[in-house]
Amino acid sequence: MTVTIPSVVVRYFELSGKTDTDALVSLFTDDAIVADEDRTYDGPAAIRAWRERQVAEFDHKAVPEAVEEEAGGNLLVTAMVSGTFPGSPVRLRHRFTLRDGLIGALDIRP
Repeated sequence: MTVTIPSVVVRYFELSGKTDTDALVSLFTDDAIVADEDRTYDGPAAIRAWRERQVAEFDHKAVPEAVEEEAGGNLLVTAMVSGTFPGSPVRLRHRFTLRDGLIGALDIRP
């Protein structure tokens, strides 16, 4: 079975190595939640702060390696993330919950 990757997810990974925070934040719903590194970021302001911290601290990029649809409509993308952070490179699972063509939730874990 072939999984079609929604354009919003493609765009998320295109922006992974770039510093355009506005473009990345625009991919999320107004009530989106991001879970990353044992922290939760709720809403646009928190997601913006999460992204700005990432950009300020580390130069990185994420390259998708595998995609699978999960029950409930979630999309699980396994990506190789590399950059100037401790432990690079690392393979991370990005679980996307999509709503109305945008990212409603993103959970990033090893």
